[in-house]
Amino acid sequence: MSVERNTTELALLDAARRLIVDRGGPDRLTLSAVAAEADVSRPTLYRWFPTRDHLLAALSEDEEQRFDAGLAEVLHGARTPADRLDAALDYLVSFLDDHLGADAVSVDPGFALRSLAASLPRQVETWVRLLGDALARVPAVRSGELSVAQAAELFLRLAESHYLMPHPDPPTLLRCMRSLAGLRPRRLSQAVG
Repeated sequence: MSVERNTTELALLDAARRLIVDRGGPDRLTLSAVAAEADVSRPTLYRWFPTRDHLLAALSEDEEQRFDAGLAEVLHGARTPADRLDAALDYLVSFLDDHLGADAVSVDPGFALRSLAASLPRQVETWVRLLGDALARVPAVRSGELSVAQAAELFLRLAESHYLMPHPDPPTLLRCMRSLAGLRPRRLSQAVG
């Protein structure tokens, strides 16, 4: 039964995401439309999300969980602190490109900014927890100019700025972030594969 519940919840969240983009923002989202889009009854929707605010909060929480799970997965295979930091930076830029996209910002910039601001402290905590020793190797952290938490926040803010104002060449942005992190340039075969 719990698998079915999770499937219903995910269907409702996916339907809400589509409708937010299609209808021009979360302010135009109705629970009735979400139920219809997900092909569930309104009472089923209300069991999961009694209000639109509950649904929007769940959308934000779901994005944070997806981000955290993906980050943990890419870090699992990295052996050294430098490899983990490199993988985290790559994941950060690609996650924003692949999962959030510019549609959310163009549809409702205020909502996008509020969501990013609300999730930033939790993301910083996640980065410090998962990458603490890797962030400690960043030159500004080693010199004492930044704390590990400040370095995490800096990288997250840089990547989020790419989401808000897309960089015309994401690989160049990633190279700049890697340089700031004190990582050696990738050999051509590493950058491609």
